Amino acid sequence: MALKLKFNVKGKKISQEKKHSQTKWGLGTSLFLKGELTGEDDFVIEGEFQGKIDLKNNNLIVEQGGKVNADIQIKNITIGGEVKGNINASGKVFIAKDGYVRGDITAPRISIADGAQFKGTVKMESDVEEEPLFPEESASLPKQKVEQFEQKDEKEEKPPPPPDEPLK
Repeated sequence: MALKLKFNVKGKKISQEKKHSQTKWGLGTSLFLKGELTGEDDFVIEGEFQGKIDLKNNNLIVEQGGKVNADIQIKNITIGGEVKGNINASGKVFIAKDGYVRGDITAPRISIADGAQFKGTVKMESDVEEEPLFPEESASLPKQKVEQFEQKDEKEEKPPPPPDEPLK
């Protein structure tokens, strides 16, 4: 088990559920967790969490009714509840129609549903270096083509009329 929790719990124990041979952890609706959440498993928050979340290689779901007050390092996050804090994702941030986010988002892909609420800034960046659309040698036109375009432009250009002549 790679999930490490430091927390104070009021209510029931944290639940765990098996899905596709991967453990999925959850924070139930009656739970409040304060501290630092790190690990190698996906996590679902239906209750309240306050602190820091570091699940860089995993997914986080904040269900409708869930409340998070934390800075979040994540792969993918789906927000149907409320998140206050900065989100740094290596994958996708999705704010569902009932979701509310107050904080800055940094991610290569961001989707905000109609009806969702967001207050903050967005910085879309990717760790993956993208290849240029055109290779360097084909990015510039051959000199002959450039000269043809310049000649064509010169032929089509008409000088402006003198100031005292009416425009036609």
